[in-house]
Amino acid sequence: MKTDLQELAVRLFDAGAVKLGDIEAKLGRHTPIYFDLRVVVSHPRIMMAISKQLENISSGINHDILCGVPYAALPFAAVMSVNTNTPMIMKRKETKLYATKKILEGVFQKHQNCLVVEDVVTSGGSLLEAVAQLRNEGLIVSHAVIVLDREQGGVAVLKSHGVEVKSIFTMTNLVEILRDAGKITDETVEIVSDHIKECQFGMKDNLV
Repeated sequence: MKTDLQELAVRLFDAGAVKLGDIEAKLGRHTPIYFDLRVVVSHPRIMMAISKQLENISSGINHDILCGVPYAALPFAAVMSVNTNTPMIMKRKETKLYATKKILEGVFQKHQNCLVVEDVVTSGGSLLEAVAQLRNEGLIVSHAVIVLDREQGGVAVLKSHGVEVKSIFTMTNLVEILRDAGKITDETVEIVSDHIKECQFGMKDNLV
């Protein structure tokens, strides 16, 4: 019998959220596997399943509000907010240039504990930028929950900045689940494993 995580991994693959091949990622970097959670907005049951798993791993974390990192994580944060009756704020991609000129939308108080919700962590740069902006607004950010840790150094970088990260999947266990389900081959698992080892990020890298 499949576990909930095994079933979720297969559903994500079937929905096209897991893409294989020589794929160009940020800054021209190439990867043999790409995780695109933006497609999940068209699959409500998968969106609910991911949000429930994120709720599970955040249940022991003290937090007053949620903040989803745009754009892929926003739907998950919204569902978590409704399911748990936890207030949510939204971080804009850029500061509003008119009227309120806010970087954060929603109601919050300084010194509240804010749990950040993100889709994928590779180098940790995008999440670290969001954390910095939230802290600049007076919020306390010590934890983040994510769907996938690509195991390329980003989680360690975030920890060094005082942010503990919990993930639903690591890249290793995701590809192993998909292999065991007959969705990908042993060769693909090996290629992904080699890529993880060869492409590690740290504090000296230009984080994105």
